[in-house]
Amino acid sequence: MQPEIDRARLARDVRQWLDDNRLTTRSAPQIYAGLNPAMISRACRESILSAASMLALCTAMKCDPTAYLTFLDKRNQAVTAHVNRETRGAA
Repeated sequence: MQPEIDRARLARDVRQWLDDNRLTTRSAPQIYAGLNPAMISRACRESILSAASMLALCTAMKCDPTAYLTFLDKRNQAVTAHVNRETRGAA
């Protein structure tokens, strides 16, 4: 099991927090220290955030960051088989 962040849930919660507090990606950083528009935008787009950015967002939203921790089972991932490939100019 590999730890991962549930970025979809985080994105949903950040968007909801912005809506509930009548904030925008530009107005939130003016009120909450440590936030910036790019960070909030990345969170809303489900992009990967640094640990520090996620903690800053969770602090501003007054939520527990471990609520977004999930564990993925990586054992059944598809694997690409090694095969000979046709290439130009092969002898």
